[in-house]
Amino acid sequence: MKKLGAILLTCGLLSLPSSGFSVTDEEMYKLVQELIKEVKELKQENQYLKSEIERLKAQQKVEIKEVKKEVAETKEKLAKTKEGGMLSGFFSKGGYGAGKSKVDFYGYIKGDLIWQDSASVGTIYLLWALPKSKGRHDSTSTLTFRHSRFGLDLIKPYKDFTIKGKFEMDFYTESHNEEQTPWNPQHAPLRARLAYLEVIKNSWEFRVGHDWMTIAQLYPHLSNFPAGSYMGNLGYRLTQIRLTKNFKLSNKDLLKFQLALDKPFNFGKLNGVVVFDNEPNADFGAPGVEARVAYQTKLFDSPALFALFGHYSGQEYKKDYKSLTGAVKTTSFSTGLELRLPLPVLAKFKPTLSGEFWYGQGLGGYYTGAVGQTARIKYYDNSAGGYAYATDLTKFDKTADKIVSITPIHAVGGWVELGVKLTPKLQSWFGWGVDNPLNSDLKYVPGARLQQQMYYAHFLYRFVPELGTGFEYLRAITDYRKSDGDDGIVNRFMLSFYYFF
Repeated sequence: MKKLGAILLTCGLLSLPSSGFSVTDEEMYKLVQELIKEVKELKQENQYLKSEIERLKAQQKVEIKEVKKEVAETKEKLAKTKEGGMLSGFFSKGGYGAGKSKVDFYGYIKGDLIWQDSASVGTIYLLWALPKSKGRHDSTSTLTFRHSRFGLDLIKPYKDFTIKGKFEMDFYTESHNEEQTPWNPQHAPLRARLAYLEVIKNSWEFRVGHDWMTIAQLYPHLSNFPAGSYMGNLGYRLTQIRLTKNFKLSNKDLLKFQLALDKPFNFGKLNGVVVFDNEPNADFGAPGVEARVAYQTKLFDSPALFALFGHYSGQEYKKDYKSLTGAVKTTSFSTGLELRLPLPVLAKFKPTLSGEFWYGQGLGGYYTGAVGQTARIKYYDNSAGGYAYATDLTKFDKTADKIVSITPIHAVGGWVELGVKLTPKLQSWFGWGVDNPLNSDLKYVPGARLQQQMYYAHFLYRFVPELGTGFEYLRAITDYRKSDGDDGIVNRFMLSFYYFF
C-alpha cells in the first residue's frame, strides 16, 4: 500500500496545472527515481509470487500423484488381505447346503503359428524328434488354439482357517480310439489341468486333488506346451494328497517342508489300448511318495529359491495278461535339486538363473524322464517264437505273449535357464536341457531313445499387461542307434499371440 501511495502521489503531482502548483526539476527527478525504484521492487515481488505459485502447483501435482498411488496400493492390499481377497471376483451360489464362496475367473486365450524343419512326435507340441531316416527335412506347419486355458479360483475364509479350491481347463484332449471316434481339432473337448481343494490353517496347508507334482516345481519358460518334458524337466501334474508346513524365519526367509502321496499315471498299453482295469501303478498296491524341502528368500531385491526333492513309487505287471496271473514288479525313484538365483550383474535387466538337476529310475509316464521310457520289458513273443524287448506293451499280444522280466531304466538330467528383462515390456529366456537314460538299460530295445537335448530362446512382449506376442526358437536333438535311423534333429519356430485375463 505504501508503494502504491507513492506512485499515486507522483501521478497526481504530474497532473497538476503549472499555474496552481510549481515543482522544481530537482524535486521532479527525485520523485521519478523513487517511482522507478518502487516499480522495480514491485516487479521483483510479482516474480517471487509467480514462482511461489508455480512451486505450489508442482507440489500439488506430486501430492495428488502420491495420494492416487497410496489409494491404489491400499485397494490392492485390501483385495489381497481383507477376508482373504473377498473384495474382487464374484460369488458362487452355494450348493449342497454350503454357503457362498468367492470365485475369481482367470486365464488366457492363445493362438500359435508353428513351423519346424523335421518330423517329430507331436506337431502342435513337440515331445521328441524322430530318427534321421524317418523325419529329417520333413517340414511341418500348423496353427492351433489349444494352448488357451481358463480357470476358477475359489476361497471361503473362516475365523481360524481358510478353504480354497481350483479348477483349470485347457483343450489338449485326444481320442484314444481313432477308428470309432476320430479326433476333430476344430471341436476340441475340455481337459482338466488342475482340480484340487486346500485347507490352510496358520502355517499348515493340506491339499487334495490333481495338481503340479510336489517334486520339481520350477519350470523352464517355453511356449512349447510340454515345457521341457523329456528334455530335462522332470515335473508334471498328478493326483495327490499333500501336506505342507511353513516356517517363517524372517520377513524375507521361508522354509517349506512338503510330503505327498501320489498316483503316478502310467502310459502302459495293451494292443494300443490304454489299460484301465489293470494299471501297472494301481496294481503295485501302494501309492507313491513325494517329498520336498525348499528355502525361499530374497537376493538383490528379487526372489531366490533352493530346494531338494525326491520320490518313490512302483508298478506291477502281470506275467500272463490272458489269465491275469503272476506279478512282476518294478520301482521308481528320483532325487534332485532346483534353484533360482538373481544375478548381481547388469541389475537393470534383472537377470535370473534358474535350473534343475535330477537322477532316478523308472521315470517314464507322468515323471517325464528317460525320454518317456520307464522300463525295459522282456517278454516271449509267441508269433515270432522268441524273446522281444520293449519299453511299452503296444505290440504285446495279451492272449498269447507272456512277460518274463522288467528292468527299470536309470536316467540323469536337468535344465538351466537365464531370464533377462530387456525392456519394461520385453522379457526373454535362454536355456538348455538334457534327459539322458542309461544306454545299457535299453539294450536290445528297437528304436530306443538314448538321449535328448533342447536349446531354446523365448521372447515375450506385452503391448499392455493384457495383450502380448511371443516368439520362440527350440532345437531338439534326440539320439538313436545308427541301426534305428540315426539321431533326429528338429528346429522349431513358434509365433504366439496372447490375451491375458
